[in-house]
Amino acid sequence: MKFSMRLNLFLRSFFLQTGWNYMKYQNLGLTFVMMPFLKKVYQDDQDALPSVLQRYLENFNTQPIMASFCFGALARQEEAVAQAESLTKFKEKVTEWASIKKGLSITTASIGDRLFWGALKPLTLLMALFIWLLLDINFFEIELPAHTPFLYAVCAGGAAFFAFNAIALFVKWQGLKISYHANEKTCYGLTRFDWNKTIYNAKRIGIVLAVGMILFGIYHYLKDFREVDVHFITRAVIVLFFVMISFITRKLRIPNMYLYLAAVGVFNIVCYL
Repeated sequence: MKFSMRLNLFLRSFFLQTGWNYMKYQNLGLTFVMMPFLKKVYQDDQDALPSVLQRYLENFNTQPIMASFCFGALARQEEAVAQAESLTKFKEKVTEWASIKKGLSITTASIGDRLFWGALKPLTLLMALFIWLLLDINFFEIELPAHTPFLYAVCAGGAAFFAFNAIALFVKWQGLKISYHANEKTCYGLTRFDWNKTIYNAKRIGIVLAVGMILFGIYHYLKDFREVDVHFITRAVIVLFFVMISFITRKLRIPNMYLYLAAVGVFNIVCYL
């Protein structure tokens, strides 16, 4: 795959979710991303393109960032389908293509959800909050000396969010490149990265940052303790409550989404009061 084609697919990958629907999920987005490559592969056989597009318009759903591994692997297999010399070989290659599409989409969805939504997104948020705390952005409602320019503090904290985007862009680009040149033995390039170790480390760093901010708040509350701060105690109890409930819901296999919604609702009510 030439650089220009890879760049084209990379840019189109940002629109994968545009045609999302409840019937076949990301099928329209997948077809849109792969269209330039398919037109090039079948430029000498335009009559075959409608049936090819029909395959891409079937069910497809995965994590948007990790989807690039699917694009590269499907592109490589599509070349094998287009070069099939007999009907038997053609059917065999199409079956392999369908297997790659289904298996790889499930695998990348599992990795991507745990890495980007479950680890890196919360981690970069905690990093931003921690940076703002060090630069005296007062979201603990405690008295701190304000000596840092506000604009500088905001930009410094925002840099943590750019870290998430930088990692996402790197995975998108490299995933497309690696998966095209990889094969089934390396799970189309996925085994080149230690995903579990990365997820584990990201979550542990996030826990350290979260505990550090909690201890920082407790320290500033207790060092000049004079009277009970009802607001502080209430928020601390709510945080501990939801942390404890999260362990219970995990054991009961209750989706965390319901817990998140409940936590957001409770915190909004408490902050309003």
